[in-house]
Amino acid sequence: MPTDTNCPTCRAKRRPARKNVYLLISVFFLLGIGAGILTILTTSHWSSPEEVVSTFLYEHDKTREQFTFPTPFIVKERAEPRDLTEMVDEAQSCVYTIVTHNEQGSGFLYNEHGFVVTNAHVIDGNSTALITTNEGNEYVAMVEGFSEHLDIAVLYVEELEGIEPFPIDEHNIFPPGEEVIALGSPNGVSNSATIGEITHSERDLVIGPYTYEDMYEMTASIQEGNSGGPLLSKNAETFIGINAAKNVNNPSIGYSVPLYKVRDIIDDIISY
Repeated sequence: MPTDTNCPTCRAKRRPARKNVYLLISVFFLLGIGAGILTILTTSHWSSPEEVVSTFLYEHDKTREQFTFPTPFIVKERAEPRDLTEMVDEAQSCVYTIVTHNEQGSGFLYNEHGFVVTNAHVIDGNSTALITTNEGNEYVAMVEGFSEHLDIAVLYVEELEGIEPFPIDEHNIFPPGEEVIALGSPNGVSNSATIGEITHSERDLVIGPYTYEDMYEMTASIQEGNSGGPLLSKNAETFIGINAAKNVNNPSIGYSVPLYKVRDIIDDIISY
């Protein structure tokens, strides 16, 4: 039997209950959500975990390509330092014994044109000298010139032309702590080498008529006959000085003229 929806007093039509309206709204809302989910499921592609990782890597690779720099030049590692004995043997092939009427000292080949450098006090005013190589060959050397104030002299030996000298460093100042080897012919004995290190690089000395500036002071001792021989840097593998004197109060201390200090004088004598 139908329910009477009219007011019993005035017989006007009753409004629907408020809770029925809320119920209808909820139903339509849930239907809308369900339709949206169904649309996503039917139109979208869900990626598997593997696909997600692959996509990330691909995007990462694209980003990396945008910032890729050219492959850097590969610097080869420096070869192991030469054996000390081998280096000294090679250096001494360019070191000579120098004898005059009243002096004996040492010298070394300066360039491939046959010029030899020594101390001026070894020449001691002579115009010629006798040079003996480590192999025992003897040559007559002509004195090209020398300094009256700096203890430097240059000789010329025709037979030495074309021989390549041992590397020479005429530009760098070597600091205290540098390992060095003083080469020469003390007391006429060739192939002599005394090892030490530079202890000071700015010693000024006056010995007789000669003035020495910025000398290398070193623990490599200088003996009679070593004068004029080269000072060899162990690490740089080059001649860096000209052995000149020893400390009379402490013979274990020697002094060497830096080549950077006298290169202009040597070159002037050669080109004169």
